[in-house]
Amino acid sequence: VEELLPAARHIEVQLLGDGAEVVHLHERDCSVQRRRQKQVETSPARNLPSSLRERLFSDALAIGSAVGYRSAGTVEFLVAAGPASAPAPRYVFLEANPRIQVEHTVSEEATG
Repeated sequence: VEELLPAARHIEVQLLGDGAEVVHLHERDCSVQRRRQKQVETSPARNLPSSLRERLFSDALAIGSAVGYRSAGTVEFLVAAGPASAPAPRYVFLEANPRIQVEHTVSEEATG
């Protein structure tokens, strides 16, 4: 059973792992989509509370560490719409993509 999160944001966290350690290369906002295809991606995600950003990073790193991740990949989340001032916006895990994606260049531009 999947949960419906109307007007949710699609936030991705880029990971790099060497089998022993996993790091993140920040997040991308991939919410602008048409027919489930990403049209615009931005990094960093605008108006994302820093506490939520840190929780997303922590959960993405936990997923990568739990499997001894070795490669470049992405952990994707849906973040419930709501006021940016909400104390703990709700989010759910969407999927993990264990491969390089076309969006990785957005993270590369953002991180240098």
